[in-house]
Amino acid sequence: MDDSFKKELIEWGVDWEDVRNRFMGNEDLIAKFMLRFLNDPSMNSLSKYLGEENVSEAFKAVHALKGVSANLGLKGFYSQVFDLTEILRAGSMEGYEPYYDHIKLKYDDLIGILSRHQSA
Repeated sequence: MDDSFKKELIEWGVDWEDVRNRFMGNEDLIAKFMLRFLNDPSMNSLSKYLGEENVSEAFKAVHALKGVSANLGLKGFYSQVFDLTEILRAGSMEGYEPYYDHIKLKYDDLIGILSRHQSA
């Protein structure tokens, strides 16, 4: 993993110490799994099911996103993902918008970073 990729991830909000410890210090492995996030369907599913007002499926999607976020140290939106998970877990969509809006913005930023470093 090159230093610019690492720096951008940290600036975005990746908890570097956490993810480094989780991957036993192997930065190439961290890069590999970060780039795999580009193919993770959780965010697209979340957007789809929220748009359809399908609380049950939206909950499954955000719960999956929460797990991936925790495993990759994605603290840049983890707390909002957690809060949205709890709203949907309760079977409600009431008040979800600010959480989703923050998650989507940060998600798009992260995808931009990952896309720039995909072929590097």
